[in-house]
Amino acid sequence: TLFRSLHPRQALHGRGLPPGSMDPMGDMAHDPRFPPGLIQLLIRNYSVPIACVSKPPRAAQLIQQLGTLEFAVLGLLSSLTVLSIILFIEDAFYLARKVRCPLKSNTLIWSSAAPTVIAGCSCLGLWIPRSMMFVEIGIGVYFSVCFYLMLLIMIQGFGGKEALLKTLKDKPLAIHTGPCCCCCPCLPPMKMTKKKLNLFVLGVFQLAFLKPFFAFIGLLLWTDGLYDTDDVSATSTALWINTSLGVSTIFALWPLAILFREAKLHMAEQNIVPKFATFQTLLILTTLQNSIFSILGNAGQIACSPPYSSKARSQLMGNHLLIVETFIVAVVVRVCYRKSDDSTGYGLLPPATQIQDVKSGKD
Repeated sequence: TLFRSLHPRQALHGRGLPPGSMDPMGDMAHDPRFPPGLIQLLIRNYSVPIACVSKPPRAAQLIQQLGTLEFAVLGLLSSLTVLSIILFIEDAFYLARKVRCPLKSNTLIWSSAAPTVIAGCSCLGLWIPRSMMFVEIGIGVYFSVCFYLMLLIMIQGFGGKEALLKTLKDKPLAIHTGPCCCCCPCLPPMKMTKKKLNLFVLGVFQLAFLKPFFAFIGLLLWTDGLYDTDDVSATSTALWINTSLGVSTIFALWPLAILFREAKLHMAEQNIVPKFATFQTLLILTTLQNSIFSILGNAGQIACSPPYSSKARSQLMGNHLLIVETFIVAVVVRVCYRKSDDSTGYGLLPPATQIQDVKSGKD
């Protein structure tokens, strides 16, 4: 086996971990790219730290191994997370008081919580490094629900489904928009009907349903050793699940993009443009940015730094950056969501031309 020829204390001493801090036999990370014999050769002959081929440290081990600078960074990032939570709580109380319609109020509160939830989960991942898979699942599940919440914000901003249909009944809707049909300008516009609106809702809701469902299935398979996010082979269960969710995300974005084209004309006074912009920003940060760090970590382009392996360090760097970014987004969210609404319920919005006339009259 890998470490039988080495005394445990000798194997650990001078290899990036203090004696007694980690069990080398129990904490070895499984990597199908490197056979055990090669790993043994690297440790024996090239002084490769054991931490570089091991699982991330446990929370108790992490506290013992971090230095003053690392603790200062964790403390700063934890403080930013706490500030994000405070901003959200204050904004939630404001929306609960100033938005008279309870449906609108609840939708706005849950949607504005997205950057705070992402920051909180990422902070937990910093203090408990081995929980990163669960952290990513939690962030993904909540943000999939945010897709549906953003759709509800648009529908409720119009005044409900019936008001939306009345407002857009004579308006041709351009469907050649991203991410599905941005390269098809020849597609004819469509007229909004009740059936098509229900299809739009179903197209967004399918992601909010499939993401938690596949997450649950993945956790069940993980307990049996059949779900490994690091496995990118053709037979990988995780690869097929993530590919299916990627297609589902694309189909959920398409109806949102179509409705947003009209919402920004009729709901300009409700700050729909900055709300949708923050939603898109969080989508990029939680998908594209994390994917980049994951690819770099799996390819070994991010150097191992005990007690973190290359993969664990890529996740650590991604969480560091994500907490800072979501704190900035949380400040922006507080500004664009902080708007009173005295309407008691749903009602038909005036046409966009009337809104523009009212604005010009005020000017």
